[in-house]
Amino acid sequence: MNTEVLDFWVGNFNSEDDFYNFVEEDENFYLEEDSDDIFVSKFAESQNTIWFDQDLIEYGFDDSDMGLFEKFAEFSFAEEWLPILIQKINEMDLKFDINSLVFVSQGQIPKPTSIENDYFSLTYLGGIEFEY
Repeated sequence: MNTEVLDFWVGNFNSEDDFYNFVEEDENFYLEEDSDDIFVSKFAESQNTIWFDQDLIEYGFDDSDMGLFEKFAEFSFAEEWLPILIQKINEMDLKFDINSLVFVSQGQIPKPTSIENDYFSLTYLGGIEFEY
């Protein structure tokens, strides 16, 4: 068996468009990648990380009334980490309805952090280790 550690964020965004504009790669990044003023995505900028391997991130938005397990069960290896994630969420006193999920292989974001502003809340839940 192999062991993996993923860093997780859950959040609430005003709209699906706002969420995907935040997490998806900025097409201009690779045109000006020598600049320290351009980040690979707004998510990367929020984490003060110029670039990380976009192949190592998964994310999704679901504003339905389904439970968290149903919303996020289709992600890679969800059966391994989702019960732990839900336990972590239940232990926190989040002040928003969760409609978004971001996770990335641990180490890609050197100093993961939570972000809150007028447009969204994105809470860093920490790393989850699992075997697959």
